[in-house]
Amino acid sequence: MRPLILVIVLVALTRTAAAQVTTVCSLYGNTAYCSSNDQSAQIAEQQRQQYGAGEAIGRGIGMSIFRAHFPGWRRKYCSTHPTQPYVYSNAAGDSISGNCPNNEALGNEVAAEWLAKNKGYEPTPANGRTMVAYVAEHHLSYFEKKSYDEAYRYSKANGPRKFEPPAPAPTIAPSQDVFVWFDESAPGPGAPLFEVLVTAHAYDGALAIYRQARQGNTSVQAGTNVLDSGYHPATSGLDSWQKSNPNSVPSLFYWQGEDLNRASPVMHFQMTKRAYEQMLALVAGSDLRVRPSQTTN
Repeated sequence: MRPLILVIVLVALTRTAAAQVTTVCSLYGNTAYCSSNDQSAQIAEQQRQQYGAGEAIGRGIGMSIFRAHFPGWRRKYCSTHPTQPYVYSNAAGDSISGNCPNNEALGNEVAAEWLAKNKGYEPTPANGRTMVAYVAEHHLSYFEKKSYDEAYRYSKANGPRKFEPPAPAPTIAPSQDVFVWFDESAPGPGAPLFEVLVTAHAYDGALAIYRQARQGNTSVQAGTNVLDSGYHPATSGLDSWQKSNPNSVPSLFYWQGEDLNRASPVMHFQMTKRAYEQMLALVAGSDLRVRPSQTTN
C-alpha cells in the first residue's frame, strides 16, 4: 500500500517598512519542508540607489542655489573692492574665484542687463540724463537694477527732466586745475572739459578710496599725481564761489552726511570726460554724492 502524501502549502507574509518575506511550507507525510523568499537585500539595494539619487539631486539643487546667488554676491562685493580678487565659497567646499572689474565696467554691466530686460525704454540722451540724475540724487546704487527700475518709473511718469551735464569749457584755462584720469594723456588745446565743484571732505574721502584701490601704484600718464604728492588745491566758500561765477552751474560732489552750507569749503576743477565718469562711478559704491548741474528753460 502506497503511503499517503499530503501536501499542505502555508503562505506566511511578514511586512515591515524595510522588507517583505514570503514563507512556503510543504508537508510530505510527517515531514515538513519550508522555504522563504527574503527580499530584504533587494529592497535595501533599491533604497540605497534611491538615497544616492536623492543625494545627487540635493547636491545639484544646492549647487544651483550656490551659483544663482553668485552674481548678486559678486556685484555687492566688487562695488566696494574694484579690481580686487575675490573667492566665493560655501560650507560644502564649492568655490568660484576671479577678479573684480572696476566700477565703470561693473556699472555698465548692470545697466546692460537692465536694458536687455526693459525693451520699452527708449535710450535717448534726454532719458539717460534723467535716469542718471534720479539715481544720483536719491543716493541709489548704480550696481543694482532696482535703482534703474525706480528711475524708469519716475521717467515714465514725469518725462525727461530739464537736466544737462556740465557744459564743456571751450579751452583749457591755464590758471585752473584740470583733472585727468591716471591712464590719460594731458588734454590738448580745445579739448572739451567738464566743470565741477568738490567739497574738501569729498575730495579727501575720494582720494582715500583711490589710494586703497591702487595699492601704491601711483604711475600717471601726465601731470601731477594727487595720490602720491598729497596735492590739495585752494578752497573757497561755496557761496563766495557762486557769487564770483554767476553764470557757472557745475556739478557739486559732496560727502554723504556732511553739513553742506553756504560756507562749505569747495574746490573748483575742470575734468576730462573720463575723469568725470570715473567720479560718477565712485558715487555708486561709496559715501561720495553728487548734485548734478541743472538748467531751466
